Amino acid sequence: MNINLHTWFAQRELDYCPKHFVKANTQITEQSKLWVLEKLTGRFFISRTVISMYGDDSEGVIYFENPQEAVFYEIAWS
Repeated sequence: MNINLHTWFAQRELDYCPKHFVKANTQITEQSKLWVLEKLTGRFFISRTVISMYGDDSEGVIYFENPQEAVFYEIAWS
């Protein structure tokens, strides 16, 4: 099995969103997050917004440091 070493040895998902990160318009899902971890190599930030008043639904938006990775994500998941 081929393992993406960036997934295991790098802190790619940030806890904050730097100003220079680029927002992707396509919402993030668990499946697309796994794709980002395996197929891309740059840093990213995921923002989650709770939709229901009970907190059981959420939508995620992903931001990328590399604009090219944002475009690649859009092409793959939009």
